[in-house]
Amino acid sequence: MRAALMPLTIVMLPQVALSAVQMGLPVLAPALVADLGLAPEMIGPIGGCIGLGSIWMFAANHSVTPVLGPVRALGLAGLLAVIGVMFAVSGWLPGVLLGAVFIGFAYAVTAPAGSQILSDHVPRAIWGTVFSIRQAGVPLGGAIAGVLGAGMAVAHGWQAGLLCLALLPGLCIALPYLVPHSFRGGQSTETFRLSGLFQPSILVRPFGTLRALPQLNALVLASLGFACVQGSVFAFFTTYMIDGLDLGLAVAGTLFAVMQIASFAGRIGAGFVADHIGSLRKVLLGMSLAAAAACLILSLLQPGLSIPVLIAVAIFAGATAATWNGLFLAEIARCVPQDQVSTATAGVTFFTFVAYMLTPPVFALVVYLLGYQIGYCMSACAALFSFVCLRRASVVRVT
Repeated sequence: MRAALMPLTIVMLPQVALSAVQMGLPVLAPALVADLGLAPEMIGPIGGCIGLGSIWMFAANHSVTPVLGPVRALGLAGLLAVIGVMFAVSGWLPGVLLGAVFIGFAYAVTAPAGSQILSDHVPRAIWGTVFSIRQAGVPLGGAIAGVLGAGMAVAHGWQAGLLCLALLPGLCIALPYLVPHSFRGGQSTETFRLSGLFQPSILVRPFGTLRALPQLNALVLASLGFACVQGSVFAFFTTYMIDGLDLGLAVAGTLFAVMQIASFAGRIGAGFVADHIGSLRKVLLGMSLAAAAACLILSLLQPGLSIPVLIAVAIFAGATAATWNGLFLAEIARCVPQDQVSTATAGVTFFTFVAYMLTPPVFALVVYLLGYQIGYCMSACAALFSFVCLRRASVVRVT
């Protein structure tokens, strides 16, 4: 692990910083829309703009990470996040929506750039642990958004909370000048052009990536199932606790926090297990079955259950529904040539984020028509779909 310390440090700062801003805007959105005199439903379009920005940047990654190099790309991501916050704190709705898109741009850079750095500088034998630790920075960033951002917002207003969170990606801007010279490579001879990010043709690039790297097709399909599970469990857990189980907001919020902590610990633990047994794929298969079990357990919950039982359910759900991310990124890196890790990661994650965006409205419709129980049973089926895809995958091992 000593050899991984420097590259892991380089990717963790942007991961935590950009996750904090990406989650911070939705966390502060209730205060934002109230201050602007808007309906609470406007929180949805704000979150949708973040997702739209991320999807667009995943599609445009071929014009960013391979051209700038991964470290410079992370520096650019920090700048984009700061620009997004500046637009958001304008207090002007079009500026808020544009700021959300820029924040989505910034967050999307972390996966392909971070994966390229780790695959280039970390021994393959510990990829599971290192990639998972990097992805554990996502819930850590969310915790910072909830504690630091919300705390500043309560004391000084939502703009102050968002500006406080912007200090973290502001540090990322200097990253290319602070890291050792050996980490600054990876850029091509092509000149970076900002206009390259806004060509409509980039939306077909992820499909081209799958045609060029067919070994990723099964992983893409598996990621859709995992994304549906995580999207339905995380997006609706608190609402389910309140609306379906008649719990108070304080108890439901505490259970959600417990689930997040379990996700943080579970990501690291899953990576360690994968490296110990020498198979990312086997752990992902086991996690898909465990996630299906967690969804079925959620579907069986009834009002009146004791708090210890609900805490146990929250821990199990957090440790299974949202611990696959790091292992999945490591598996993508394992399956493609070294110089195509960022491109492959962006291509697969493009489709994963589309599933993330579509899951909440589809799940909400199912709940409205059929109830939470059927909704979570369908989520369990999505997890089993991931299991089938992973079992049937024929992955070419690249050495």
